[in-house]
Amino acid sequence: MHMAGQNNRDNDINLRQKEILRLVVDGYIQRARPVSSFYIARNYNPALSSATIRSIFSDLESKGYLYSPHRSAGRIPTARGYRLYVEQLPEKLAIPEADMKFIQKEYLKRDFQLYDILDVTSKILSMMTNYAGFVVGPEPEQAVLKHIELIDMGQDEVLVVMVTRSGAVYSKILYLEKRIPRDYLHKISQYLNDTFKGCDLRDIRNRLDSDQAGDEDILQYFSMIARTISANFDSVKGEEQFFTSGLDNLYALISRGKSERIRELGYFFESSEQLRRIFKKTLNLDDVFVLIDDEDNNSNDYEKDDRLNDISIVSGSYRMGEKRIGAIGVVGPNRMDYNRVISIVEYVRCLISNMITRMSN
Repeated sequence: MHMAGQNNRDNDINLRQKEILRLVVDGYIQRARPVSSFYIARNYNPALSSATIRSIFSDLESKGYLYSPHRSAGRIPTARGYRLYVEQLPEKLAIPEADMKFIQKEYLKRDFQLYDILDVTSKILSMMTNYAGFVVGPEPEQAVLKHIELIDMGQDEVLVVMVTRSGAVYSKILYLEKRIPRDYLHKISQYLNDTFKGCDLRDIRNRLDSDQAGDEDILQYFSMIARTISANFDSVKGEEQFFTSGLDNLYALISRGKSERIRELGYFFESSEQLRRIFKKTLNLDDVFVLIDDEDNNSNDYEKDDRLNDISIVSGSYRMGEKRIGAIGVVGPNRMDYNRVISIVEYVRCLISNMITRMSN
């Protein structure tokens, strides 16, 4: 599990303080009310008196892990407190068998097509957590080639048809410098399929600029067709598709009737630029990524987005074979059940990776 802002700076508290912090976070997640020393002494029996717990509260507050909303109230975790709490979670979090069966049944209700799987995944993530579920589809250029065909359209025109393993079809009429005989187009099509089948479209584009056909019979035409296809690859460019479910749940939990907060979050999710940044970071990681309050203290390449105050994001990449092609995630309040959410995201991303890989073969 990768934690944004994780830089071993949290060695300033001892094991007993970490345990009390964990109990405060657990209590606040369960009750949504400030946690008092009396509550911890009564419910968790940590073999400490209320006075000792209050002293530990004071230490944790002075170091930025807890705060008190009122003078006589209990304590609430800060973003820093939540981060340390998540860092202390076990590496492997088990998902209950009943949840596994429910998730599997939801997938069995749908057609096994890529975008059907991604669409239902956002709904499953929301249903299982009561927060907002997000799925980022693969970039069009990351699609894996299944078949390519060059079709003679007469004169100097050739129709290029590319079919990807996800079922997407891209077609483009190319205008060549001179007409290529039909039988040579067939040979070039066969060569392209033999050479590039199973490669993603971005790799194909890069290799077309330098690749040379081995068959001297088609070499005289190949460089022209390769150059023209490469120059027209913008037709398969585009942004990743977003699938979203459960935003109403998130608004209800975060806003508490505050219309301005709803407006801020609405603009944030509508633009989706920051979400793309966050999920693209996930694509570079092998494990689940947790972001709290949009704070990544190891990064200075962007300004913190205050619209994500009190918001946590748990996300993970999914694969087609060995290649990470997209990301899934849950967006909820900082006061989320991290144990449950992380285990669900981990299970679902592995499950859909297996499904998508099988579909692609």
